[in-house]
Amino acid sequence: MKQKIYQGSSKTLYQSEREDAFIMSFEDTMRIDGKTYSIPGKGVINNSISSHLMQKLGLIGIDNHLIEKSNMKRQLIQCVEIYPVQIHLSTIANGRYIKEFGMEEGFVFDSPILDWRVKNNKLNYPMVNEQQIVQFGWMSRYELKQLTQTAIRVHDYLAGYFSAIGLRMIDIKLEFGRIFNGEDFVPILIDEVSPDTCKLWDIDSNEKLCYELLNEGKEDKIIPAYQEVLRRITK
Repeated sequence: MKQKIYQGSSKTLYQSEREDAFIMSFEDTMRIDGKTYSIPGKGVINNSISSHLMQKLGLIGIDNHLIEKSNMKRQLIQCVEIYPVQIHLSTIANGRYIKEFGMEEGFVFDSPILDWRVKNNKLNYPMVNEQQIVQFGWMSRYELKQLTQTAIRVHDYLAGYFSAIGLRMIDIKLEFGRIFNGEDFVPILIDEVSPDTCKLWDIDSNEKLCYELLNEGKEDKIIPAYQEVLRRITK
């Protein structure tokens, strides 16, 4: 077994035989509101979904860390310098927009609203603004602009892609790193794109086909829902 580098709530990183690459293993676990769930079969499904969508994004010029899908649960990915923030983009009012602003669930924003959050689950991913990100030295204003533009491109492409297969993307969580291309640092999409990181609802029935099912106590519905997303994107 290769040396383990990082153990997360749903993925594990191992050193590969290449100096410039890691092995990312999708695990059958998920952490929601401080509780870890075991969901046999989820890793295989998410690996298939994410590798498929990363390949699609690569075709439209969105650089991402996927090199290849190695087996049912693993990918070979590029080594990158990871930004310590997540970008959350919301198209439709849900979650905190209802709790904190009293908005009606389902209200459609004119354009996606972008939130920055610190990548730290022990702190419960606190929100951070652009001025703080620059002052903390996490990235420059130019990098912020680059990441914002790229995140919106990813969002818009995936929203359209999912809509074409009968899914409404309510929001999405994205993570980025950067690589040096010989002249400059460029942003690169990392982590995964799956029902673990997107809120996906059926367009006709509003049935939830994502991690939200756990919040509703429907652990037994996760695998059928994720299988349905995989079926739609690969049919």
